[in-house]
Amino acid sequence: MRFQTVTGLVPVEAVRLVDGHAHLWIDPPENIDPAARLELLIYPAIQAELRDFRAAGGTTLIDCQPGGAGRDARMLVRLAEATGLHVTATTGFHLQKYYAPDYWLWSASAEAAARYFVDELTTGMRETGGTVPATTIKVGYTGMIEGQTRVLMEGAAEASRQTGAAILFHTEQGRNVEALLPFFADRGLSPDRLYLCHVDKRPDAGLHRELAQAGALLGYDTFARPQYHPDQGAWHLIHVLVRDGLSHRIALGLDLARASMWRHYGGQPGMLTLPHEIVPRLRTEGLDEATIAQITGQNIAAFLVRHPKPQQEHTSTHG
Repeated sequence: MRFQTVTGLVPVEAVRLVDGHAHLWIDPPENIDPAARLELLIYPAIQAELRDFRAAGGTTLIDCQPGGAGRDARMLVRLAEATGLHVTATTGFHLQKYYAPDYWLWSASAEAAARYFVDELTTGMRETGGTVPATTIKVGYTGMIEGQTRVLMEGAAEASRQTGAAILFHTEQGRNVEALLPFFADRGLSPDRLYLCHVDKRPDAGLHRELAQAGALLGYDTFARPQYHPDQGAWHLIHVLVRDGLSHRIALGLDLARASMWRHYGGQPGMLTLPHEIVPRLRTEGLDEATIAQITGQNIAAFLVRHPKPQQEHTSTHG
């Protein structure tokens, strides 16, 4: 099995250590709220950080910045080629605050959005002139399925059905994530096509168990964010799911979207947190090597492989 990266198809066997929620380059629109303005634009600093990650055993990065909200797939290609890392890109949409006020997607129909997502997944992303395909579809989810967000979610579901691409979600601290599985099931998508990020900010072990048992991939990515108490959140949840035989439903990431979190920008803790702190702690806390390999690489690699057909018949009559 192989999955798409910005430099070509990669076999899942080539994947070892993955940052399952990465941001490698963010060039935001000029006229957005300064509070929503995130920038990662210093190429030498980013390249140095990625080279450190690669030297420490990292193989793969899942970039989560969609088009129109700061993505530049040309830079993702350049960084992948310079570092030897497997980098995936995403189409789809983020929260509206990350876009220019007049960005077309926020008044598009579900059909137009789906066409755009499918084109980026099958032909190529816009800033590459349609030559480098995206791997995943992003959904920016605040916890409410309404308005234009609902329209774009419809488009994301249709694009996933057509292409077999998986959907990764920005969630607002895991708010109302339980509504996502039935919404997409009604539109023909199995839960194993859904990757729910930031859900460790809502450390309800019973909920996580239910989501994992249903088949969703759960993204734990607060390790570098002490304000979310990762010992009581991510680390506790890892132990619960591993104990319950659900380690195949966990993916780990760092979500270093702010320059202040990159060592080569002069910040901390940096991308080496994954190989130098998280992986050793997993061993110290008693996880075996097979389980560590699952949650730090194998699970997300399998998720990235496109399913050639929908997982179930699409019978919904929604409008």
